[in-house]
Amino acid sequence: MVDHPEQVKLLTLLASKSGNRPLVFLKVNVGSNRAGVVPDSPVCATMVRELLLSETVGSSVFWGLYSHAGHSYKSRKDWEAMGILGVEFGTLYEVARAIQKDRPGKHLVLSVGATPTVKSLQHPAFDENANANANVNANGTNTNGTSTGKEHALLISSNGGNATTTEQLRDLMARMRDDELTLEVHAGVYPTLDIQQIAAHSCDAAHLTASDIAITVLAEIASVYPARGANGTTEALVNAGILALGRDPCEDMGEVKGQHYSAWGIVMPWAGITNEVPSSKFPAVHGGWQVARLAQEHGVLAWKGPKETETPLAVGQRVRVWPNHSCITGAGHSWYLVVDSRNTGSEDEVIDVWPRWNGW
Repeated sequence: MVDHPEQVKLLTLLASKSGNRPLVFLKVNVGSNRAGVVPDSPVCATMVRELLLSETVGSSVFWGLYSHAGHSYKSRKDWEAMGILGVEFGTLYEVARAIQKDRPGKHLVLSVGATPTVKSLQHPAFDENANANANVNANGTNTNGTSTGKEHALLISSNGGNATTTEQLRDLMARMRDDELTLEVHAGVYPTLDIQQIAAHSCDAAHLTASDIAITVLAEIASVYPARGANGTTEALVNAGILALGRDPCEDMGEVKGQHYSAWGIVMPWAGITNEVPSSKFPAVHGGWQVARLAQEHGVLAWKGPKETETPLAVGQRVRVWPNHSCITGAGHSWYLVVDSRNTGSEDEVIDVWPRWNGW
């Protein structure tokens, strides 16, 4: 991936040393401002020109355009991320059309995505057969009064305020394919999900719940401190801190700061522990045992809710913690202990061990 002219100069060297022409994506900034060229900017035009020249002389293959909508992590409403996906695809499409105007027939891969935008593709309206023959009113209901799921599509918007619908997005994707562009959707934490993704509400609870989070950190209660917490609630020391859980926050996006979830992990209901599970109102509404504070080796569990509803914890008791960001959490461990929740009666039996690829 490249986004600066100086990087293009290295492609010739890379091709000569490897014996192969590298496949190159031009990284496009779609609003997250982490990396990439700004569309319609002089740098973008220069990069396109340099990459086409590099391909012509045999130094590389200008493979496609790549973007990452990292700002979609800040979405908090059902299907809001789909609006961002529409902007992402639309932006790359405009860049691709400019390239094809200069180089007719040029095939490109348009690679987009972040986990919230990928999850938004599970919108029911993307099922080509689901509503094929439905007579849909403007309010998103069939003529018989039942919901089609399209009421969500009428409300979604990107952070930039550009509204889109599932129908418009599907039409855009069809036009891109007609222009011989390959569409690719990529994501990082999508295979495991985490608390951050539950908070993003990239799709409704029918497609995204806490039960979809595949990673928990197994830890033990090291000590218990009755009445030390807020309103006389208990706090507990757990042997999982920054090194075990990471320190990636789930940003408080509420209008009134301090009310939305902003802890470092949530204890999973497991092995006799009754704990509140994130609902469709999460992160605005949340409760139960949460990792409220972190040190290098330890975390402090705090009870969020009335003292009389508190679930007791005991020294030596094992707990499982849903992490905020599975990617960072996983990097702190050497292996995954794999269990299968479908094994009734043996849900906690370790059926495989997967070594981690770690280090930098």
